[in-house]
Amino acid sequence: MSVLNKGMGGLFFSLIHLLILLMAAPLLQGWIKKVKAFWQMRRGPSLLQPYRDIRKFLGKEEVISVHASWIFLVTPSIVLGSTLLASLVVPGPWGWAPMNVFGSIFWLVASFGLGRFFLTLAGLDAAGSFGGMGSSRELFVAALVEPGFLLSLVVLALMAGTTSLSGLIGQLQGISIFETPRLLALLALGFMVIAEMGRIPVDNPDTHLELTMIHEGMILEYSGRSLGFLNWAEELKQLLLLQVLALLIMPLSINSMDLGSAGGDIGVLIIRLVLHIGLVALLGALFATLESVNVKVRLFRVPNFLAAGTACAVLALVTLWITKGGI
Repeated sequence: MSVLNKGMGGLFFSLIHLLILLMAAPLLQGWIKKVKAFWQMRRGPSLLQPYRDIRKFLGKEEVISVHASWIFLVTPSIVLGSTLLASLVVPGPWGWAPMNVFGSIFWLVASFGLGRFFLTLAGLDAAGSFGGMGSSRELFVAALVEPGFLLSLVVLALMAGTTSLSGLIGQLQGISIFETPRLLALLALGFMVIAEMGRIPVDNPDTHLELTMIHEGMILEYSGRSLGFLNWAEELKQLLLLQVLALLIMPLSINSMDLGSAGGDIGVLIIRLVLHIGLVALLGALFATLESVNVKVRLFRVPNFLAAGTACAVLALVTLWITKGGI
């Protein structure tokens, strides 16, 4: 019975973990839009506007192209589902993840890759005017982003001695953030997170101009509930990326978040939660500010931007090898 209770308790907390991330994702999107509106000297939409948009899309009828196949129909569910899979290995502000498995950094990258794969297929499947263009651009950027993104996580995993995100975050507490390999890896992640979120200067999430759009080109043929799923998945992915970056900057120890071992010090728990949520909000405001003071670069200049991030990841690996006398 105790094993059953433990399993049911784990399932319950896993569902709560997913629910909190799902419900917080639109709020982060609203916060980013509010910061951008501030720098553009306008009032901007409400913080709750993304929730209203999702509710509106989920209640609307879908218009589906006659050329669309089953790939177009199942893609929104697969994209949202793959993003939820990534949520299982990303610890929340409380420092715990439902799937605390060895190799979860590869799980994270693979989950994002699965959603990207089906989304690019769907962009081609509808036979729209701009879907193929958006899909080809997405794969072009992904081929440059994923190696640097994974390499920067691998460098941090080598420093921590584990490829589990939860374990990695716990081990990083004993490593100074000013150590050169860690600093370079975090800088590389900053470059890659901008590209993964589809933000300026790589992509512009607020435009439908055919000369500039990448992500929007792939979802241009979607409407109704499917579009709501895709937008929700993109907002959740954005939250997960900022969550991972925040945890790697300011790690939370899983043991210290256990109230039983911490002597029931709820005050410490609340302070740490507030600090972490504040850091995620600060990162969102930082990227929104960078987006407001920069412009989107031409597509053929994107490799220069991403090469800088990949170079930081490579330098982090080389520096780690030199300082540690081996890997």
